[in-house]
Amino acid sequence: MPIIGGRQIGVRGLGFQGAGKPSVPTSVSATDVGTARAFNNGAADVTWSAPSSNGAPISSYTVLSSPGGYTATTSSTSVQVTGLQSNTAYTFTVTATNAVGTSDASSASSSITATTVPQAPTIGTATVPATSQTINVAYTAGATGGKTVSTFTATSSPGSITGTGASPIAVSGLTNGTAYTFTVTATNANGTSTASAASNSVTPAVPKPVVTGGTLASDATYYYRTFTGSGTLGVSTATLTADVLRVAGGGGAGFNAGGGGGAGGLLYSSSQSLTVASYTVTIGAGGNGSASGNGSNGNDTVFGALTNATGGGYGSGGLGSSPGGTVVAVAVLVTQVAE
Repeated sequence: MPIIGGRQIGVRGLGFQGAGKPSVPTSVSATDVGTARAFNNGAADVTWSAPSSNGAPISSYTVLSSPGGYTATTSSTSVQVTGLQSNTAYTFTVTATNAVGTSDASSASSSITATTVPQAPTIGTATVPATSQTINVAYTAGATGGKTVSTFTATSSPGSITGTGASPIAVSGLTNGTAYTFTVTATNANGTSTASAASNSVTPAVPKPVVTGGTLASDATYYYRTFTGSGTLGVSTATLTADVLRVAGGGGAGFNAGGGGGAGGLLYSSSQSLTVASYTVTIGAGGNGSASGNGSNGNDTVFGALTNATGGGYGSGGLGSSPGGTVVAVAVLVTQVAE
């Protein structure tokens, strides 16, 4: 050890005679750590072989990414570098530091692509389809996080009722009349994104029935389906509730100096409910009077089930004063029909 001013001192005053900065680390490798990593907070596990310390113990290693300049420092020969951008390729170099100084940078590792969970989708508009207890939730997909998105999930609030699929997602099993908002998440092999912002509030409702058959007419209050002969009344999508349901057959003609015509069939019902189905409308006209007697009454119809009408238009003094002709009509009057 050299003598300076009558005293012995160590090299550079540090006590490591002949020491130098470490050699360059070798065998640098990197592995993507994608599982459960948040979008744009990727990670890589980086390992290397320790170099010669060159006389002074190595106190730390520093890993540097390219691109981005993300760093991590450790005293061991492996470390996790975080904060990496999703779906971005990186290489890494390592330096070693001891009391004398810092080594040159190692050779770069092989390139890895940082992956994470997907970016949160962008919420769209939630709408009410023509289906009971269901809402359609639209969204726009975000970035994949570097791995293919396998599932998009819409979740209701309240209730946490879910649906999956492409946009728009149909969420069923909801309660009609309850207001809901929805969020959407995306899932890939690494995990599930954060939730989107909440959608607009929307309330599922019992769909209105669609009615077909006959001739459609309407006024300020009702829709009418009028038949002038037998036919089919179709009800689909939902149960039809009619304020008034009227089925009538025209009266039979009276016979001069003979019997009166029979009454037309008639059904009159308030708040009639028709389930989703098709109904045969058969209209019975009253029979004509004859020289030997009155015409028969027409038949009522209860959508295929025929019954005898009551009442009758009888001739007076054999002059046949009942309604003449065989004009027939049936009308369905409703307030909630989607026409």
